[in-house]
Amino acid sequence: MQGKVVRLEEYGAFVEVPPNGDGGEPVTGLVHVSEVDTDFVDNIYAYLAEGDEVEVKVREVKPDGKVDLSIKRADPDWQDDEEPRLRSQIDKDFNRKLRRFMHRSQMIQGARRRQARARLGRER
Repeated sequence: MQGKVVRLEEYGAFVEVPPNGDGGEPVTGLVHVSEVDTDFVDNIYAYLAEGDEVEVKVREVKPDGKVDLSIKRADPDWQDDEEPRLRSQIDKDFNRKLRRFMHRSQMIQGARRRQARARLGRER
């Protein structure tokens, strides 16, 4: 469906789309920056401008009424590959390892601080 970019933010674009055939008000949804293009989008302003007409696909309508849209998924050549599931497992493993590292690091730093305070107390 066609939509019109009504506002740009660093995190995405707000796109106004026509109502769902019921003759109501147009609906504004968010195209997250990750859904703008298949390539990494560092600067959304280089890809879109307010007033642009874009082809969008509705990804999800949330219970609170917010609408998630996608430009890259509206492309007829878009193929949703299996890589995101693999990546999410890698991300979970990485996050688990990172949390463990941060916890150990904080424990070591805390012990060093206590030792330093103890030495300062003895030197006085």
